[in-house]
Amino acid sequence: MIIDFHVHTFPDKVAPKAVGKLAVISGIAPFTDGTVGDTLAKMDKNGIDLSVCLNIATRPGQERTINDTAAALYEASGGRLVGFGSVHPDSPDAVDELVRAKKLGLRGVKFHPDYQEFKVEEKRMWPLYEALQELDLFVTFHSGWDCYSPDHIHCFPEKAAEVAKAFPRLRMCFAHFGGLMLWEDVFRYLAGLENVYFDTAMAATMKLDPDLARRIIAKHPRDNIMLGSDCPWEDPSVSAGYVKDLGLSDAMTEAILGKNAERILGL
Repeated sequence: MIIDFHVHTFPDKVAPKAVGKLAVISGIAPFTDGTVGDTLAKMDKNGIDLSVCLNIATRPGQERTINDTAAALYEASGGRLVGFGSVHPDSPDAVDELVRAKKLGLRGVKFHPDYQEFKVEEKRMWPLYEALQELDLFVTFHSGWDCYSPDHIHCFPEKAAEVAKAFPRLRMCFAHFGGLMLWEDVFRYLAGLENVYFDTAMAATMKLDPDLARRIIAKHPRDNIMLGSDCPWEDPSVSAGYVKDLGLSDAMTEAILGKNAERILGL
């Protein structure tokens, strides 16, 4: 089973605008049109069995709609898409909405510090981290550089490590191999922490050196690394090919491509 742990989809009505805007900002031609239908079609074409769709509340007040949509995604997609929810840090009922997300059956949430305008280490985030830890909700962060905020990084590996150590029972995935374009610091500060997870999103596109990728993997818990693409911004077959070309053991390759995600998602 191959599972892509980092995918983005949008409702059909807003997909053209959302994907078009991000394509202009990133300068990357999207692999899908951002809709659920096209994402499923491309998954079939590339042998992806299941994808985790990461939603982001970009302003307070979006959470309820986003989380309801995420909760319905698995059944609506025939069991092919698992939706993660989101809350905005400035929402006055963010903690209550996390509790509701858990009751909806969501397995995790996504934070994007650049879009949501917070730094990962800010103390105002700590009540949310505490709630996530107590609710046993998995959380994925965008980490490292982002084209949306190229001059201001909101999640540095060193600061991410401080948060992970402060909340040792909180399962935290720092996407893009721990910090996009900051991979030496990922190796130095984040690799090896037991409650920290990585996905491989954009490692191929942004040319993470395979030797450094292997060093990070060797230092990190083997159960804590998952395939990710950031689709529609990277073709999942390219993401999977990058992992396969690292020359890892068959067992480790299979773990990254799907088995680790299966366990995290409780499939």
